[in-house]
Amino acid sequence: MVRGPSNPFRRTLLLASALVVLGCERGPGPPQEAWRRAAGGLALGELNVVLVTIDTLRADRLGCYGYGEVATPHLDRLAREGVRFVHAVSTVPFTLPAHGSIMTGSYPPRHGIRENVGYALDAGLPTLAERLRAAGRDTAGFVSAFVLDGRWGIGRGFDRYHDDFDLRGMGANLASAQRDGAETLAAARQWLEGRTTTTPFFLWLHLYDPHDPYTPPEPFRSRYPQRPYDGEVAYADSLVGELTRTLEERGLLERTLLVVTADHGEGLGQHGEGFHGYYVYDATVRVPLIVRVPFGDFGGRVIEAAVSHVDLMPTILAAVGHEVPAGVQGESLLGLILGQDDGGTGRAVYSESFYPLLHYGWAPLRALRTARYKYVDAPSPELYDVAEDPEERENLLLDRRPVSRDLHDRLRALTAELDAGAREAPAAAVDEEALAQLQALGYVAGRGEVTAAGDGERADPKDKIGLHRRIMQAQSVLGQGEDAAAERLLEEVLAEDAAMIDPHQMLGQVALRRDDYAGAVERFSAALALDPDHKGSLFGLAQAYRRLGRREDALVGFRRLLELDPNDAKSALAAAEIHAEKGRFDEALALLDAAAGAAAAPALVANQRGEVLVLMGRADDAATAFRQAIAANAEPAQPRFNLAVLLEERGDAEGASRLYEEAIERAPRHFQAQFNLSRLAGRRGDLDRQQELLEASIASNPDFVRGYYFLAKLLMDRGGDLARAEALAREGLSRDLEHVAGPLGFFLLADLMNRAGRPREAQEALAQARAIQGE
Repeated sequence: MVRGPSNPFRRTLLLASALVVLGCERGPGPPQEAWRRAAGGLALGELNVVLVTIDTLRADRLGCYGYGEVATPHLDRLAREGVRFVHAVSTVPFTLPAHGSIMTGSYPPRHGIRENVGYALDAGLPTLAERLRAAGRDTAGFVSAFVLDGRWGIGRGFDRYHDDFDLRGMGANLASAQRDGAETLAAARQWLEGRTTTTPFFLWLHLYDPHDPYTPPEPFRSRYPQRPYDGEVAYADSLVGELTRTLEERGLLERTLLVVTADHGEGLGQHGEGFHGYYVYDATVRVPLIVRVPFGDFGGRVIEAAVSHVDLMPTILAAVGHEVPAGVQGESLLGLILGQDDGGTGRAVYSESFYPLLHYGWAPLRALRTARYKYVDAPSPELYDVAEDPEERENLLLDRRPVSRDLHDRLRALTAELDAGAREAPAAAVDEEALAQLQALGYVAGRGEVTAAGDGERADPKDKIGLHRRIMQAQSVLGQGEDAAAERLLEEVLAEDAAMIDPHQMLGQVALRRDDYAGAVERFSAALALDPDHKGSLFGLAQAYRRLGRREDALVGFRRLLELDPNDAKSALAAAEIHAEKGRFDEALALLDAAAGAAAAPALVANQRGEVLVLMGRADDAATAFRQAIAANAEPAQPRFNLAVLLEERGDAEGASRLYEEAIERAPRHFQAQFNLSRLAGRRGDLDRQQELLEASIASNPDFVRGYYFLAKLLMDRGGDLARAEALAREGLSRDLEHVAGPLGFFLLADLMNRAGRPREAQEALAQARAIQGE
């Protein structure tokens, strides 16, 4: 944090670095005793903590922040009852890195996540959830966006992390990359209502609804017919109201520190930016921040000092009586909340966007913001009086030279300190399916450069906004399945600047999605002609070769990716799969053993090692690998499913059933686990449970033909609805054109026709079954 005109951040950061070396921690600080006195008879350790983050919510779209065009009564109520920060700022206008700052109290250079895709949170950085869990609290996180999936490390420290996203449904519609807030809230409420202990808890609820595409449900759609973003803001407010009501009904609100913020805002056309992530103007980096304290006289307090997401971790830890880990770059806001510290007009906070650099090779953007001024460091720098000019229309750089020089010098000193302590986040442990889904949604990985060398010689993002806007429009329509529209936009960009890599890569992903693998090779090759080491295009090209059956060519690409980054788990996993498909199990194991050293991917790697060991007939070693995967990360369902299959084969039906149940708990649409568990239920005579699970298996995967057949057979054997049994059998056959279940469907239909007294149809079905048998 920066205070005053002389840049004491330098001294603060050096002190923090010394504390890291010494292995010390910072205490809660001078306001702690006043805070304890304000709490009265409520022990700080008994406070619950609820953190609500609302995706893409602009502060200036809430009534309590002066906006009169949207009804936000529930957030306005919390502001009346709590403390409202006027100048709260995100560290970066992207969901994953912004939450990385919230959870670690660190600016992006320290936690290393610069955008949404391709990064994982460094396991060496303690998170807020880890600290609170270590202090004996129950922890639960409920997120609504795939970019916050636990595989990116953001779920570390939560006993319960609700991130069940059905990847199969994400292929064509950006909306399916998110979960409706009502569904996420229902899971959080279920967790709250199922608690049987008085242990204090930390609950994180993330709502994605104000995010593009703006599709508010009724009645909000009708209330704001021409303003869908505002409709989604109103909908998100209603969900916050439901959460608050739940806390009240359970007697928890008056024992809970409730913090509400957003990860970032939304451009909505200001400065030519439709969405977010590119610029660092207030439209996308200023966020609401409301803290409701359940004791004392804090209601309606307004704080004008500039504050940052990095302040939330130390604030929450101090508020509940815990120490702050060394190296945290934020400061506790308790002094501001208590009125002991006004923050001063010089208190400054940092924001950045590296998107122009990572994706286009243009200059990165960094900003330093006080309660009054914002300085933006770019090839053509900017200074705004945000108090008088909140939309940042008039650049005062030359008119207020002393302010410009001061903020320029402070930002440059701060940037040098941040870059000196910067770390590169480990590559995300993304399996090929998840990466394909992210890319199909338009999330493309950038160049991977974070060096700021030569920023002044790079293009100024302001001069290139038109190209970026068209690429973002293409990304948006891609996510909605409108491939042709996306292609037109991307071709327009390339016609203007053929040296941009992202449009070539995105066109390659479009070609992959429509199974035009030769076209994908052409598009990815065009990107690689511009940058032979562009990782996203190398991976896309390898995928295309693999789909074409050119496995050895695919391996060349994956090997090159591993040369560029030996910790690239997704490339190691893909290459190992190819070796396993070709029966080269030793080569597959060697790759996986090497990948096991990557901190980002032990669970995925251990699981795939187990699958290879099964193919090699080494069941005992495979079981060990699956257990290692579960120990490394308790959330993924597949290792539990795989281990359950091995236990079932060994005759341990009880152990297998338990693991199938756990797999389904983590992935409620895991149709294979539902199917296998149904068979075990049938063996022990629990036919109702067997039927329930079979129904669930075809609901989870409407193309699962065995589910139709087995459910039809069960209904027939139970003497149930034969008409429905016939319909199920015929539905399975309609989806089984390749006879993946062999003649099973026709034998079943023949049996049903006999029982229904329709011998001619039974003979026809039997003949078809025998024909398939003879194939």
